[in-house]
Amino acid sequence: MVSADESIRWELRQRLIAIEARVTWAGRLTTGDLRRAFGISRSQASKDLARYQELCPWNLRYDRHEKCYRARDDFRPRFLHGTAREFLRALHFTGEGGASPLTSIAADITSVEVLEPPQREFDVITLQRVNTAVRESRALVVEYISMNTAAPRELELSPHALVFTGSRWHVRAHSTYHHDFRDFLLSRMRPVPELGGAAARGVDQDHDWQTMVNVRIGAHPGLSPAQQAIIEHDFGMVSGVLERRMRLALVPYYLQLMRVGKGDTERDPASQQIVLLNATELGRYDRLSRGSYS
Repeated sequence: MVSADESIRWELRQRLIAIEARVTWAGRLTTGDLRRAFGISRSQASKDLARYQELCPWNLRYDRHEKCYRARDDFRPRFLHGTAREFLRALHFTGEGGASPLTSIAADITSVEVLEPPQREFDVITLQRVNTAVRESRALVVEYISMNTAAPRELELSPHALVFTGSRWHVRAHSTYHHDFRDFLLSRMRPVPELGGAAARGVDQDHDWQTMVNVRIGAHPGLSPAQQAIIEHDFGMVSGVLERRMRLALVPYYLQLMRVGKGDTERDPASQQIVLLNATELGRYDRLSRGSYS
């Protein structure tokens, strides 16, 4: 969240954020909306609205007929980023029982449905142990269930980072068994891992984590110029390219998330729509051809 004025106390800033969110997403705001969201008095809600108008005089207008505040034609968010991701996060946490100013406002927006893939669940104590091991540079001893083995295998891991790929959480860690840094799903650690001594390897020794590469995506060349322009706008491409700089270890997951890779241009443009532009460049890294999870 963008802070407009560091001198504004935290509680007031949350209510100012809520005012802006309500007007942005629901189109209108009343003092009752603020009272229900924060449990404040009518006079406090009126003061908050006056404070917001003082800070952002160009954003709100009062509709005397409907007795509510609406956005002016030149409305520009000051406390919000104003992105699709921000809106989605608010809706998501509303569904999970969240209580932030954004979720309290988004809860009233009943005409939105969100489809998301199921999440791979894991024991919360597993997360606690992994976080402790990362923070204190300690080893973990885990019973790990792999798709490549018939039975669980005891592994000693030296973790240094957690990663969320959109549907799964994994830990980036060095495995003494594999003599390498790999990715291990939290959902496959059974039972809860045990904390060990000092980590055998650290993040500085993880080549794929330290190596940064650029991933470049563009519209499918088989689309018409008009269709390509639509795709470029959809993805916020600059000069026809969506470029992301990221750790080499994360590239396979990003490509899976975007559904791009080798052979993109050979597939039907109507269904593929976007393609990986620098597949040859990325192909020089042998690691990308290896399976993502252990």
